[in-house]
Amino acid sequence: MKRLIRLLTLLVTFSLIASPVWAYTVYVTNQGENTISIIDGKAKKVVRTVKISQVRPHNAILSKGNKWLYTANVGSGSVSIFDPSSETEVAVIPADKGTHGVTLTPDEKQLWTANVQADTVSVIDLASQKVIRTIKVGNKPMLVAFTSDGKKAYVSNGGSGDVTVIDVARVEPVKSIFAGKDAMGIAMPRYGKELWVTEGGDDIVSVIDIGKDEVVATIKTGADTHGVVFSPDGKKAYVSVRKEHVVAVIDVSSRKVLTKIQVSELPDILDVSPDGKELWVTSRKANAVDVIDTATNKKVTTIPTGSDPHGIVITR
Repeated sequence: MKRLIRLLTLLVTFSLIASPVWAYTVYVTNQGENTISIIDGKAKKVVRTVKISQVRPHNAILSKGNKWLYTANVGSGSVSIFDPSSETEVAVIPADKGTHGVTLTPDEKQLWTANVQADTVSVIDLASQKVIRTIKVGNKPMLVAFTSDGKKAYVSNGGSGDVTVIDVARVEPVKSIFAGKDAMGIAMPRYGKELWVTEGGDDIVSVIDIGKDEVVATIKTGADTHGVVFSPDGKKAYVSVRKEHVVAVIDVSSRKVLTKIQVSELPDILDVSPDGKELWVTSRKANAVDVIDTATNKKVTTIPTGSDPHGIVITR
């Protein structure tokens, strides 16, 4: 009997050791006060708020290994390079007017920015930290997404309601795909055969086949669709619906809205925890970020941040 108890104890201990502990950090850009909120994902609290030199930090992205955090500063027309280890802004790269979105190429040698006030995309060489090309795209470009092989880039244009397709090797546009009014959020499921684009003016999400580069489906989602992110397994999409103050949960396979989760006022940008168990959403009117349990589709807590939080990105 004692041997059995010891064996069971060892099995329980081993299972506890083997189970991953999903500790992670959440970065939120507060464009109303030019700061970054650093949040302990496990404790669910802001551990530090760091001031940067640029105006209105908007969207953000982390490099692999969480070595660098890049913020698109829409008020300064620039990109800040933030060192998460020292929690300091270490460099600023001028881009173009209204730097709204910032995206790394798959090889992370370049950073591409969508410049909403210039109708351009800036191609930044990260080795030299300089703009090496400027690409003219549609009206009011918002965000950029790359195919997994890095051969094509897609730019959502809010003003012209279309998506510009760019041949990365040639560094030039090759096609324009009409998507819908106020095209903004842009993301690809893990399997990488589709591009999903939110259109807040039409209250839909457009699904683009990236092989054909054409819209193959639209999903009626709610009033003023904005941000979009996928679950780690690619089976669900989460879309912020700003005027309804909800997050729509969409089944990727059937392209059906499964449910809508009530959140704080004016939900904006979203990200998912590494284990897929939590969805984090910035709320610009509440000056906070909501945390949602993805198993129950319920909001579990609201964490105050800085003024007018917008971008959010979670370490992997």
